[in-house]
Amino acid sequence: MFFYPFYGVSLLVIAVQVFFAVHCIRRGNPGWLIIIIFFPFVGSLVYLFVEYLPEMRARNTIGTTARRVKERLNPAAEIQRLEDQVAVSNSHNNRMELARGYLRAGRADDAIALYRQSLVGMYEDDVPLLFELAAAYHAVGRLDEARATFEQLRANASMLSNDHLLLSARIYDDAGDLDGAAREYRALLARPVIGEEARCRYALVLKQLGRTAEAHALFDEIVRHARLSPGHYRKAQKPWIDIAKKELAGQAAAG
Repeated sequence: MFFYPFYGVSLLVIAVQVFFAVHCIRRGNPGWLIIIIFFPFVGSLVYLFVEYLPEMRARNTIGTTARRVKERLNPAAEIQRLEDQVAVSNSHNNRMELARGYLRAGRADDAIALYRQSLVGMYEDDVPLLFELAAAYHAVGRLDEARATFEQLRANASMLSNDHLLLSARIYDDAGDLDGAAREYRALLARPVIGEEARCRYALVLKQLGRTAEAHALFDEIVRHARLSPGHYRKAQKPWIDIAKKELAGQAAAG
């Protein structure tokens, strides 16, 4: 009986280790595994405060909505708040929040500079950071830098997420490399849950490549899937469903 409490604590620590190990792998940042595995309690505690809790806070939709309202009402004040936050605590997560704030305020160059400054130490090959930097480069049309950054991400990610593959495909697409875009979209479509954006963008690439029958089949699949899906899904995917319907209508009129 004396050992039962200690046995329970050990099982709890192991469970926490497994949970955080899976979490960091899914985020494409396996570098944390060494810390979590070899320093069970301290490593998990560090990961909790440095990575997991900030991500949970970022997912807080109420807080996010409130910040967005403040940004629209007084964007300069919100940027000042984020800059003050970094001045008080120049942590990685605070810098990331400020960089995102710069992007939302249309200050892409400031955001990119801050992302680049954060690529140091244990974050030199940080997959989430590289993803946001590549996305920022892509958003302002710096496609060569976006591609180079994404390839650094690819080299360090244990597994590419759907968002990763979609960004890669879009970089190829916007750079005019349709074959590269098609390859990335095809890899994304092989996954079970992708939404309609990737399917629609792939169909548009196929259309540009002259593979109209394949494009038509994908547009038809989007519309059919929408018809069988619940209302909230149709609302979320409406821009891509509308494009598919327009493409099918145009093809029917031409035929």
